[in-house]
Amino acid sequence: MSTRSLVLDYDFASGKTAAHRSDLSAKDFMLLGGSGVYTAMRTVCGGRRIFLFDDHMQRLSNSHRQVMGGHHEPQYWRELLSPVLRNGLSQVTGESKITVLVGQDRVRVQFATLHGPTSRHCWVRLIDGHREHPEAKDLRWVHEREALERLIAPPVNEVVLVSWHDRRFYEGLSSNFFAVRRVGTGRDPAFRNFELVSAPLDSVLLGTIMKLVLRICERDGIAVAYEPWLELEQWSGAFVTSTSRLVLPVERIVHGEHEQRVDGDNPLVDHLRQSVELMMVEQSVEV
Repeated sequence: MSTRSLVLDYDFASGKTAAHRSDLSAKDFMLLGGSGVYTAMRTVCGGRRIFLFDDHMQRLSNSHRQVMGGHHEPQYWRELLSPVLRNGLSQVTGESKITVLVGQDRVRVQFATLHGPTSRHCWVRLIDGHREHPEAKDLRWVHEREALERLIAPPVNEVVLVSWHDRRFYEGLSSNFFAVRRVGTGRDPAFRNFELVSAPLDSVLLGTIMKLVLRICERDGIAVAYEPWLELEQWSGAFVTSTSRLVLPVERIVHGEHEQRVDGDNPLVDHLRQSVELMMVEQSVEV
């Protein structure tokens, strides 16, 4: 497959779809996408199925309502986008990252080769700041975060927004962030000796992989503490979640000139990582 991406433009007025190839990265595709809302999905099973498709349609509906005053339910977006997605997936091979941009007069969809993490663990950098409207995927945020993205260079994989004044964490620039805290010893399986620490859901964008992680915690009886305090010395592990990363364990947290090591192989983080990967087919659909 060519490294060039496929872009499909759907025009609301005519109902017609036009296709072209593009050299733009997913980031540049969004930066040049004008105003509107977006979501980013991924395929599984060799590009035949879309992971958490219904969750993405719900998020697109919510974002469109909050940012653009729309009134369409998720079913509208499923019916509108499904033929566009089938068209695009029939023209590409392998796994794709699918970026959907919704503007006033059209929908643009990019199908690009999916690139996952190059390492099993990552570093994150803590930076003071937060999103003004975290509940929606507004294209304005893509521009606002651009300067902070320049701080991401190997081995740092993500910037996590925090408030040093309140000593609390929020989320990554393109991910959700979790910490893990020990609550016991000697329990079997080992992951039951830990609890998840999360930012409150009304303070971050509730990402699709974040939602799946919380479902797994509910299924497996894992406690979730919505106590986003920057108590790094109490953290036994940490991880970030996103469409391309899934669950990516953190092994080092950089803040200023300091670094905090955490267990990149923490049992709870590893349990959640494996659980998400095992659910990829179950939680995906053919469009």
